[in-house]
Amino acid sequence: MRMTHSMLLPLGLMGLTACQGGGFSWSRPPGDAQVVTCPKHEAASARVELQNPGFDGQTLTGRLLLGAASGSLCLDRRLIESHTLTVERVLDCASGQPLAFLVVDVRTPPLRKEDLFLLGPGQWYGRDVSIPLFPHPAAGQPGPECVDVELSVHALDADAIAKPRVRVTRPTMPAP
Repeated sequence: MRMTHSMLLPLGLMGLTACQGGGFSWSRPPGDAQVVTCPKHEAASARVELQNPGFDGQTLTGRLLLGAASGSLCLDRRLIESHTLTVERVLDCASGQPLAFLVVDVRTPPLRKEDLFLLGPGQWYGRDVSIPLFPHPAAGQPGPECVDVELSVHALDADAIAKPRVRVTRPTMPAP
């Protein structure tokens, strides 16, 4: 995907906004907020699935399922995409070349005790996710036809519990 000057300015401004604590930045809890930590538990061997993956040329969608084969996972039951699931790389299926993609973070309310969830052996937990990969194109271009997306899944107390890779293809557009 070729970046145009009209795309770079909004993306650059989004980056500045994130650095300055604007609408796309992660929010740390206020100094008087209660710090919520995971209870002691045995680290898990994680299982991750992205069921029914979809791609419209801009956004990756699907049902994220997290499971524990042994031990337990400490999760935020809200499963916020930019916290639990991050995009590491996006590659063009045909060439294998890396594509520039959006990095989006959202401001979230501080973690509360009732948001903590220990997922035990044999249990699964999930929800539908929507991950923007590319900006909406100007002039009606549909975005890449097929991409390989390398993801990283995080628990509250463990970074990169799994690194799934998903290949998704945009549905064919009808001829005008």
